[in-house]
Amino acid sequence: MMLLTVSMETVEANGPILAQGIEEQITVNVSGQYDPVIYKDIIVWQDLRNGNRDIYMYNITSDTEFQITADIYYQTAPAIYEDRIVWHDNRTGNRDIYMYNITSGEELPITTNKSNQLYPSIYGDLIVWTDYRYDNLGDIYMYNITSKSESSVAVYDQSQWSPAIYEDFIVWGDVRTLDIYMYNTTSGVEDQVTKNESIQQTPAIYEDLIVWEDYRNGNIDIYMYNLTSGNESQITINESAQFDPAIYEDIIVWEDYRNGNIDIYMYNLTSGTEHQITTNKDSQTDPSIYKNKIVWTDGRNGNKDIYMFTLDSIEKDPAEAIDNLKEYVNYLHDVDSSTQKVFNVKLNNVINKLDKDDYDKAVKKLKDFIKFVNEMVEEGRLDTAQADFLIDQAERTINLIQNYEG
Repeated sequence: MMLLTVSMETVEANGPILAQGIEEQITVNVSGQYDPVIYKDIIVWQDLRNGNRDIYMYNITSDTEFQITADIYYQTAPAIYEDRIVWHDNRTGNRDIYMYNITSGEELPITTNKSNQLYPSIYGDLIVWTDYRYDNLGDIYMYNITSKSESSVAVYDQSQWSPAIYEDFIVWGDVRTLDIYMYNTTSGVEDQVTKNESIQQTPAIYEDLIVWEDYRNGNIDIYMYNLTSGNESQITINESAQFDPAIYEDIIVWEDYRNGNIDIYMYNLTSGTEHQITTNKDSQTDPSIYKNKIVWTDGRNGNKDIYMFTLDSIEKDPAEAIDNLKEYVNYLHDVDSSTQKVFNVKLNNVINKLDKDDYDKAVKKLKDFIKFVNEMVEEGRLDTAQADFLIDQAERTINLIQNYEG
């Protein structure tokens, strides 16, 4: 991984507001790497280095890269949830959905139908995809990993495509009315989300929020629908094209054409502010987001690489920042359990002080945490890269606490 350390500052006057954070190059192979997705500390993508397309994975915590598939045919369009990676695979002469378990190292086919199954999405025990088994039209199908059962979600005489899933909600684009539709896997009820007469497509979903690209204004914009309130809102208003949205918590990211090339932009629903993530004159595409980390495909090096941007202080509450730091600590698999335990105790002490609104002592406890991190490096129980990350995040959290208004 190449660290670029390009902390961006806010642009004054009429320029765009640039996101503050650190950009990193994840892949350095001279072939092409495309279509990244991210979940926790794992980034997955399709890779051309072997003369075909394979699925590769990068662990942010351990700074290690792994090849997931080695079949001579194409494996593309990966998705990930927890320790399961899914993709579509043409090794049988048509495209099927396959799955790989990171923990067990097991690979298995999910579909065996002789037609094409494409573009899977996964959440929990459910995998959904676009299926072409009937009349060469796209339909939405679903597979339950626990029960090993396949079922249809939306099968009509016009196409359905690009499904996304979160908990028990599946969303997709639908040719019937060129709208976004939704299916509740618990109730078995299908609903039409958008009813505008123009085109709405490529939805993404997080909790009760659905985002999509929308053509109603004569260009492509990003729109959002809140399932709880029933409110629809326009996220982008720029006259150029914004498309391919992704969402996590209160952050929406997308591809944006306003600068004459494709850049990655984001919108913070909490602050109501839009920020530019990438500024390179080549194209950056295929954004994916998990917490404060955004990944994309980047063409700046003459081939396609995977890049990542870590947003500064995305948390509004310092306790959320500590929770994220604890999550990182617990994923340090090469650190002994006694050291992890002390890390957690010290971070819990910080949370205890935050709960009591004792911010001065919370800062003092974090400085004690930083001191302990340095001691672990000196004793050889923690490597320098891990320590640098822990100290950087702890110092950022100290700054967050000192500026926190409660």
